[in-house]
Amino acid sequence: MPRHDRLISASEIGAWCFCKKAWHLRQLGHASALMTEQAAGTRYHQAHFQNLRYARRRRAVARTIMLICLVLLIWIGISGLWPSRW
Repeated sequence: MPRHDRLISASEIGAWCFCKKAWHLRQLGHASALMTEQAAGTRYHQAHFQNLRYARRRRAVARTIMLICLVLLIWIGISGLWPSRW
């Protein structure tokens, strides 16, 4: 079956690995009987992706804040603003 320089998506690879016959029927234009389940899976993965993006942003902000605190502590130590006696 010629591909005509078309990219293969991850879901297409997953469908082929799971059931080669289902993948072949999909390529021929036959719809799956599990469309609602597929849509629910797509929504779940989109929500999961959004959660991952949010977590990565929070981690980047936390790292930035920690770096700023470290620089401030070094600056305070170098400039002698830290009290010598406790």
